Formats: sequence, C-alpha cells, structure tokens
Amino acid sequence: MTSRPAPHPRRLVGAVLLAWVLVLAACTGDDDADGPDEGEATTTTSVADPGAEGTGEGEGGPGRLRVSRESERPAVVDEQGREVLLRGANLNSLGDYFQANLLLPPTRPPTDEDWDQMAAAGFSVVRLLVSWSALEPTRGQVDLGYLQRIQQAVDAAEARGMHTVIDMHQDAWGKAIASPPDVRCPAGTEPAIGWDGAPAWATLTDGADTCRPVGSREGAPAVKAAFAAFYENRDGIRDAFAATWRVLASTFAQDPAVAGYDLLNEPNVVADAPTSTRQYTELVTSVIAQVRAGEAEAGGFPHIVFLEPMVLFPLPGTMPADGAVADDQVVFAPHNYAEVIGPEIPTVEQTFDVAAQAAEERGWPLWIGEHGVFSTDAEDLAVLRRFAAAQDDHLAGGAQWQWRQWCGDPHSVGTPGATPTAPQVQLNTVLCPDDVDTGPTPEILQVASRAYPRAAPGRLTELASDPAARTLTVEGRIVDDLATGGDLVLWVPGEGRPTIEGDGLGEPTIDQVPGGWDVAVPVTDSPYRVELR
Repeated sequence: MTSRPAPHPRRLVGAVLLAWVLVLAACTGDDDADGPDEGEATTTTSVADPGAEGTGEGEGGPGRLRVSRESERPAVVDEQGREVLLRGANLNSLGDYFQANLLLPPTRPPTDEDWDQMAAAGFSVVRLLVSWSALEPTRGQVDLGYLQRIQQAVDAAEARGMHTVIDMHQDAWGKAIASPPDVRCPAGTEPAIGWDGAPAWATLTDGADTCRPVGSREGAPAVKAAFAAFYENRDGIRDAFAATWRVLASTFAQDPAVAGYDLLNEPNVVADAPTSTRQYTELVTSVIAQVRAGEAEAGGFPHIVFLEPMVLFPLPGTMPADGAVADDQVVFAPHNYAEVIGPEIPTVEQTFDVAAQAAEERGWPLWIGEHGVFSTDAEDLAVLRRFAAAQDDHLAGGAQWQWRQWCGDPHSVGTPGATPTAPQVQLNTVLCPDDVDTGPTPEILQVASRAYPRAAPGRLTELASDPAARTLTVEGRIVDDLATGGDLVLWVPGEGRPTIEGDGLGEPTIDQVPGGWDVAVPVTDSPYRVELR
C-alpha cells in the first residue's frame, strides 16, 4: 500500500471567527466590521484549538484530490494522477432536523464504531450532511461548536482513510416551515412537518400557506415562496448563504481529507425554465466565487465542487446555463432514486445514462450523491444490484443514502403527530417506535461494500463486480503525459484471501484489514487487466 500524508492542521479559530465578522457583517450591512460589540454573542459554544493535528490513530489520512481533464474523459484523480472512485455513504448525524417528538431525537452523534464499520465496508468517502441553520442560527453569528463537530467528523473519517464531501443539506427549505399545531388544511392537503436546511431568519414566505399536497414533501406554497425569495436574494439572504460557504471553505482550505463541497442538496424549482436557469446560475456562480475566495484567503487549494442539478432534472431549467460555470474543479453530482422513489419510468439504467450524458456535455466527471433502497424485499434488492452494475458500467463513484435513520428523523415520521412503527432500513436498521439499532443490514451492505478499484493508474476503461460472488474485473490504460506513479489499489470484502490474475501487472501486495482486504498491484504495461476471484 502507498503511504498517506499526515492529517493537516486546521486553521485557527481566531482567524475563522475574524472571517465571519468581516464577511457576514458585509452581508448584513453592518458598518462595524472590526469585531463584535462588547457583550455581543458570536458563538454559542467554545471550540477546541483546531491548530492541533487530526485525532486519528492511523498513520495519516487520504491525500488531495482534483478533477483532471488531461484525457478524453475527465476524472477525479489523486496526487499521483491515478483515477479515484469515491464510494461510501451519506451520514446525517450533524443534520439540524426538526424534532416532532421530544422522545425521539432525529439524529444521534456518530460513534467510533460507526466510523470503524464504514471503513470496514471499504468506503473511501462520507457525504457529511451539515445545516446552514446550525452554522448560522443567528444572522452574522457562527456557532463555533458546530464548526468543531464538522471538523471532528472530518478527522474521524480521515483517520480511517476516508475522504469527506461536505454537503450543505436541505429538505423542504428548513425547520421553520412546519405547520403550526392548530392549522387546519383543506381537503387534499395536509399540515407540513418540519425538515432541515435554512435558518428561520432566512425563511421569507410572506405568510404563504404551509399546507402541502398529501404525500408531497416540497409542495407547500411556503416552501416555494422561501426558495423564490432566496433565489432572488431578498434581504441579501442568498449573499449570506454564499458568505457562509466562504467561511466553511476557508476553514478547510488546506485540508486534503475534504474531497470537496456539495453546495446545496436538491434545490427546488419554483419558476419557469428560463427564470429557473437564471436563478440557479446566479446562485451557483456566486457560491463558487465565495468558496474560492475563502480558500485563497486561507492559503489553501481549490477543492472539488460537487454540483447537483435542481430537482426534476433533466427537465429544462434544472441546470446552470451552459458555459456559465467556468470553474475547472466541478463534478456533476445528481441523485438516482429511479424505481425507488416516484414512478418506475425511467429505469435506473436510463437515469444513469441521462446523468452521464449531461456530465459529458459539460465536461464534468459523474458522481451519484444519493442512491439506495429502503427495504430488503427481493424487488428492492434487485433494483440495488442493477444500480451497482450500472454504476460500475459508468465508472462512477457515489454515496448511498444513508448510514442510519432514527425513528425521529422526518423521513421516518412522515406526517405530523405520527409515530413510526415500521423498521427504518438503511445500511443499518433501526426498529421503531423504540429506536432500537439492530446494526448493519447485511443484504444492503453486501452490495454497497462490493469490491472496486479505489485508485487506478491512468484511466479506467472497464469495471464489473459481482457482490454475491465477490468477483471483480478491472481494465485500464496509462494515458500519455499523465502521471503514472502508484499502484492499482483495490478493495475486496470478506474473509477469504482473494486471488489476483491479469495482464500488465506486477506482484500484488495483499493485506488483510477489518472487513476485507487492501490489494495493491503494480501496473507494468498498458492496457492492463485485473481479474479477482
């Protein structure tokens, strides 16, 4: 195995706090940018010195990633120029969700066992959900305790060899759009439960109705009004959002364990296609500009931007204007719940093809930010296996939704006043209503933890795996003028020592680790082929 760099020191909190004071004061129109007034709160908690090194026990963390366009197919590559597949899970433990039942917390902190189990599943990435409402609960004031929790999660993943994609998550805009308890909704609609995302001070609805069409999470007029105000930058709230990203990017500017940033989860479409295209273009370009400014002022490097389309993709108006995103460190990060959520047409494979075509047209690598099934029924597991085959076929990474879903999660609650009783089946299963964690879900984890190449010299050309048979076929080629250092690195699950055969290969190094095997194979010729049994 190749050695990994040591965890990178975090920036000092004082510098981060100063950035908040300067940047957020500008967004709120505060002329006094020298610092907070005496007695004025700037944080709800103190934070430990992030100048200390990462907390992991391992020899180091994963290295810096970037997008390479030095061949006919763009790809995420590591410092040695090898193509990298980021595969792992979504983790919502830091999400600031509405709590409908005081006895059922919507999330719980991740444990060391959680991190160890993710690593033992062969995951190379965690898509870490964070919330604007928790970062900036009061306008212009940062919760440094929450920022510390983000840092601790990045450190925990890094200590186990996993990158982190920091995802600014939202569902149905935010917690503040829950219907009041006494609301009575017209026939065909129902009260909205609270979700997650924006702080209350950035929720501008002009008193719009919170009742939603039955079964529609995002359909309340209040959700649409809040998004419309955001896109049009009423009261400077879009600028404030971008400023939040600037500080977050400044904090992790020098950190190679952070693969990059997912700017906004599943942004809503609330206007006609031309208006929506303009709105989303303005949002994306303004946030990327602030991310890059934050990285530059901290002396860091440009991290990857994981750019989602708006919901209802691929309909018109769900992408930024063609050519408007000039940044060269962008990965296309749509979600693929085909045949799981919504109508069964298009299929998983058709949805993959459409996403891949959109990525190719923009010159962006493809990464599926969310996918998954929510039961172990034979039909759902068949869909999951087909997704895995399509993902391999498209040489794509991704993050499964999600590591664990507690009974108090709004996804579990569903409707106001409801107490979930069905098991919440994700990569782990939780029994409701008592919030009993029964541990990993073997049928789902078998597919999510299947064998794959974590890093491949040059470019991958073919990839196929069979989760049940624990087989893997990898083909690749060295690309002229690209760095060719480093081994082909494979993850192989299970207890039995794998057998490696192929062409263009040197003698492999096979190391047993918790959950499976790390395999490093020198590549001696191009093209090369590996067959693992």
